Amino acid sequence: MPVKLLLKFGLSSPVKVSSLKPKVIHGIFFSLFQKNKEVGELLHSPSLKPFTLFFPAYFRKPEEEVTSFTLELNLLNNELFPEVARVLFFEKELEVSVNGVKAELRSLKPVLVETYEGMLKGSSPKRDIVLDFLTPTSFRKKDADLVLPEPYLVFRNLLRRWNAFSPIKIPPRELISFVKENLFVSGCWIKTKKVEIMNEAKITGFMGRVYFYAFKEEPEALKALNALCRFSEFSGVGRKTTMGFGKVRWERENESFEE
Repeated sequence: MPVKLLLKFGLSSPVKVSSLKPKVIHGIFFSLFQKNKEVGELLHSPSLKPFTLFFPAYFRKPEEEVTSFTLELNLLNNELFPEVARVLFFEKELEVSVNGVKAELRSLKPVLVETYEGMLKGSSPKRDIVLDFLTPTSFRKKDADLVLPEPYLVFRNLLRRWNAFSPIKIPPRELISFVKENLFVSGCWIKTKKVEIMNEAKITGFMGRVYFYAFKEEPEALKALNALCRFSEFSGVGRKTTMGFGKVRWERENESFEE
């Protein structure tokens, strides 16, 4: 049961958005659970992390000064939400520090809840798929960042996450074969951006709108792809989604690319 929540923090004094680097945001989130080791261990999965964090302001308005900020938290499995909610809703005086400035969790708001079964059953077999990549997105191959929206990389990443957390599995071999043979980029408006994670460590990723088109009409495969797109709004795509990278918005309307 993927759940999307908004966490609003108040700051004791103004800070620049540029100081809220991805590694800092990641640390702020985990600081909320420093007294609850069991929840921290659930979040610190050794393989795929069962959550994503997004702080889009860092990628849009780094020089702005703020006295509050909002994080988007997405929980991807059924077991995690009750445990995280228990801490965030009922623990008192959840305060953390941002470069010496106190940050207090002031509100927590669930904004979207889905079920894996509902996402799969409710998806239509659309052949046109439109994804907006709102923060830098990349994939890792050895020591290199791959910064193009290759359909195989995008949907293999989503499928791996879905099958890791969903009780309803999508057969990977058949779907990946369909993607390789039938799904192509029909149009895109993207740019690359290099972003500092922390202490001069940087990641390059692509941002922008990408149109995918499936040449062959196979309803079951297309429904699965559209379910993965719906899921992407929780899971993100690619590397470092627990630090704000790879945030995706799925275009739900029947839109196709026309030159």
